[in-house]
This record gives sequence, C-alpha cells and structure tokens, in this order.
Amino acid sequence: HLVKIQRAQVVKFKRAPTDFDRNTITSTSCRNDDSLISEDIAATSLNPHHDTDEDYMHGDIGPLGVDMLDAGVSDFDDPDSSMEQHRCHASHDLMANTATNLLHIAECIMVDTLDLEIPGIQDVDETELKKTYGEFDDDAQLKGDTEWRKGSLSSPTGKRSLRVRFVKMKKLLQISGSNGVNTRAHNVVSSGDVTMHSYWMCRDVHKTLKLDLPVRVGYELVHGRLAKVTRIDVVLLLKLQDGITKAQLINALAIAGIYAGVNSSLYVNESVYFDQNSQKESSKMYDKAAELKRARKGGLPDLEGVELLIDLNETTIRLEVVFRTKRLAQVAKKLGKEQVPATFTKEVLAQMVLDLLSKHVCHGQIFRRLDTKELLEIPLPYRSTVAHWQNGMHLPDMVISERVLREHARYLKKLPRPIDIDAPPPDSVIEPMSLVDVLAPKNFMPVPAEIRSNPALFFEADMVKHREMLQKQMDGLEGA
Repeated sequence: HLVKIQRAQVVKFKRAPTDFDRNTITSTSCRNDDSLISEDIAATSLNPHHDTDEDYMHGDIGPLGVDMLDAGVSDFDDPDSSMEQHRCHASHDLMANTATNLLHIAECIMVDTLDLEIPGIQDVDETELKKTYGEFDDDAQLKGDTEWRKGSLSSPTGKRSLRVRFVKMKKLLQISGSNGVNTRAHNVVSSGDVTMHSYWMCRDVHKTLKLDLPVRVGYELVHGRLAKVTRIDVVLLLKLQDGITKAQLINALAIAGIYAGVNSSLYVNESVYFDQNSQKESSKMYDKAAELKRARKGGLPDLEGVELLIDLNETTIRLEVVFRTKRLAQVAKKLGKEQVPATFTKEVLAQMVLDLLSKHVCHGQIFRRLDTKELLEIPLPYRSTVAHWQNGMHLPDMVISERVLREHARYLKKLPRPIDIDAPPPDSVIEPMSLVDVLAPKNFMPVPAEIRSNPALFFEADMVKHREMLQKQMDGLEGA
C-alpha cells in the first residue's frame, strides 16, 4: 500500500508490537533485546600494541587502581595530529550478511556524540568550573556533600561542543559532546574510533579547564580504559540510488517502521525517528543538507575544502543511531567486558547497527519512476497506460473504455513487478523496491578519501605516539 502525506508537518505513528508473520513483516521486531547481540561477536586485536580499540578485561585497575592514582605529572602533550590505522576482526551473521558486509559497515562507521564518566577524580580547578550547584541549608550555606560544578568547551568557531560536570561527593567527572564539533566545528564526518574520541575529549577538557588530572588517568584513557561510556551516537552515510529522492526514502522508511510495530515520528520529506524516547536505543534517517539550511547559527563553517562536505550532504542520506547506557551495558556484558571505550570497536558498533536496522526497517518498499527502458519492457497496449498513469493523466480519458481500463489494471497487477494503476499516482512513484535492497550494506559508504585526507575537515590523532608518550611519563613516575 502506498501512503502519501502532502503537508509538511510532524506525523507521529505509534503501534503496539504484535506477533507478526516473520516472513512478511519483520524477522526481529518481536525478539527480546537480549537476543539481538550474539554470543559470538569477536573483537580481538590483531596487534595488541597498535590496536586503538584494544581487546582486554578492564575490571579493577589492580594495584594502580582509581583510588591510588598517582598525582604526579599530568600533562597530556600532543606529539602530532595523525592517527594509526588499526584493524580488528569480527565474525557474525545478521540479516544474512557475510563477514565481509559486516566489516564494510565497520569501515563506514562514524562516531558523533559521546557521554563519558571518569571516576576517582578528587577535585577540579574551581576557577575554571565556576558554576556551582547543590543543596543549601537554612543559613543559605552550600552543603558540602551535595556540591557539583559544570562548565563547557567551545569549537574553533565558538559553538559549544563539550559539556563538563563534576560531582564532588562521587568524585565523578562527566563529559558529553561531539569531538568532531570540538576539533573541526562540524560533525558531517568523523572517525569511528571510540577510544580516540574519548581520549581526546578528556584531554581537551583537562588542558582547557586546567583540571590537573593525574598522568595515570591519561594512561588509562589512551588505552580505552577507565571512562564509562553511557552514550554513543553512531552515524552512517547511505548513498542514494538512481531514481530515488531523499524524501521518498524517508517517507517509505516511516511507513515500514509502522508495519514493523515501531514507534515512529515522521517530519515529512526530511527525517524519520524510530523509538525516539527509548531508554536503550533509537535511530533516525534524515537529510543533513536540509538540517543545515534550517540551522539557527547557519550551516557549515568556512573551512578549506568545505564544498566537499556540502556535496557529500547533497548526495547522501544520514543514518544516526543513539545507543544509551542500558544497551551499552547489555552489549558489554555479552562480550564479557567493561562498559568502556575499548569495548566498543567499530566491528561491535557495526553489529549493533545492523541488529537495529533489522529490528526496525528491514522490510517494506520504496518506489521510483520507471525509465524509458523499463517502460519498453511492458508490452503494448499496457505500456501506454502505465506511461499515462505515471505522468499523472486521467486514465478514463486516455483509454478507449472502462472495460479496457479494468482489463489493463488486472494485467499490470500480475506483472513480476506489479503496478497498481488504481492507486493515486504519487509524484514520481511506480516501481516498488525492497528496503532490504535499499539499505543493503554495500549502499553505505565510508568517508571519502579526499575528505579523510584533509586535516581541516577530518580529525584523527596518532594514538600510537600518545601511548608511547604517556608510557614514558609513567616510566618516569615509577622510577622516581
């Protein structure tokens, strides 16, 4: 069935999940979330010395635990601004995807917003985190055990990029935001390395807000340990196929979500949200170019090569998946690891994204206009009827009689690619395409090489050099 929504308004659909036919609607919409992550997800480093997302069991930091962190040297220096290329392997079947497809998605993964919690922080510079909150007693004095402070960092263009919160009683430092925005003033493209992003966010907060964090904190963070990850926003870029517009795909995804029993919110032609209020995970597909045109503070910053980002936004549609702490904890437990950056390799994130796509919008149809070659495959006189219909003509005026028109309609519905000329013709709709085909792994794309190689547009840090630098500082502390 084709649903056509003409007004540019927010349309919210909610439908309770039911026991759907697994062969016709979705194969996963009624599964328990625990079953969506398999026991056999593998994320083992091929080189433990060079793999940014290291394979390890965090647990307690042992004799060098959080409560015993050395308060010595605390300068997270920056050797330079390039990052090693790491490779992990994973093996898991999902949506009939091969390991190759999973690895392809892993190469396409980008990470935007991260929420982090760093425990064991004794205190912060009160001159930098000036805003103080808490409970007050009857004498208007702040109760010491309730104090917490907050601050923020800004991008090179002045846009707030990171939020910082310190809870004194819990000795907990919380950092939230986008490392891409913080370092390059945009989030159109970014690395998929959670460890690198986490480390750099903490490093920038440490240096900018003069937090005087112990060097051992930096040592743990650079290896993807210590910080608890409570939110990860994963982004993928989907290439548009010929004959399909962004608006058509977004609207079709909303309809597929409804049939899959998923709470959906459609901003017609621009974005569709799935399970927007979920405490575990949610997703959206949207037109980034349209979003930037509506932005209050304008679009992209004036960067060298920014036209490459503009072109990328125009030719892709953006999938953004938000994984919250309940989901992250579930995945970490399945893997037998801690809820820290190094656990969430690109392969693990790719698996999680594919699971969610299968659950939400694996089944459904999108429509596109038949081109001349495809029209010629339909025999006369039915071909002319289809051509008139897709051009919005009033068919009773174009066909010799109602009887002939009914006969044409019956014939066209029996074609291998059925065409229903009894339905109101949408703007450019005719041939149905499966969303499984549209959302196939091969249609997602990694960051283009010309953008990735441009340091003004794409941020990477050399994590090998940062690890070596912090190792030397640690050796110096132990030898002192």
